[in-house]
Amino acid sequence: MFQLVKNYVAKMTREDVVKFSTKKGIILSESEVDFVYRFVKKNYEALYANPNIDLTKYKSHFSEENFTKLMKLVSEYKSKYLGQ
Repeated sequence: MFQLVKNYVAKMTREDVVKFSTKKGIILSESEVDFVYRFVKKNYEALYANPNIDLTKYKSHFSEENFTKLMKLVSEYKSKYLGQ
């Protein structure tokens, strides 16, 4: 599974971030897109190894509304894929 994630992240573009977030009802600003893109590219291995990482320290990079939506999405994915 990790190799699949690694391959996807290697090919991931900023446009992929925009498409995914929009599909999930989250309209990110350009700075938010840039942050998410760089964060995932740089930290995907740590996130994969520890999906319970505290993301609240990154709250200042998002609008209040988008951060709330992102945390809800993260929670849904954890529940779906990790049973948490």
